[in-house]
Amino acid sequence: MIKVTFLFVVLLVGLLSSIVWADCVDLSVSTSWARLDSHKIIVYRGSTAIALLEIPYCFIYSTSEIKLVKDYVCNWDKIIIDGDVCDITKVERL
Repeated sequence: MIKVTFLFVVLLVGLLSSIVWADCVDLSVSTSWARLDSHKIIVYRGSTAIALLEIPYCFIYSTSEIKLVKDYVCNWDKIIIDGDVCDITKVERL
């Protein structure tokens, strides 16, 4: 019984840790971004897409100026769009 419980705990911790890390991406290597719609951008390293960011509470225009607050970005981190601090509600690795 103890072996089964231990195995369950190990599997649960492994699963939860992979879920937590799935919502973060290192954008220190990013070189550009493209507007997908008024609330989503795709971040690129060269010509390779590395992340999709959803920013639902701020409008993004094709002429917007975007600044990262930090290099390693996770869900609910901040981003600066046209001088306004905005929440990134979803980070998806591509």
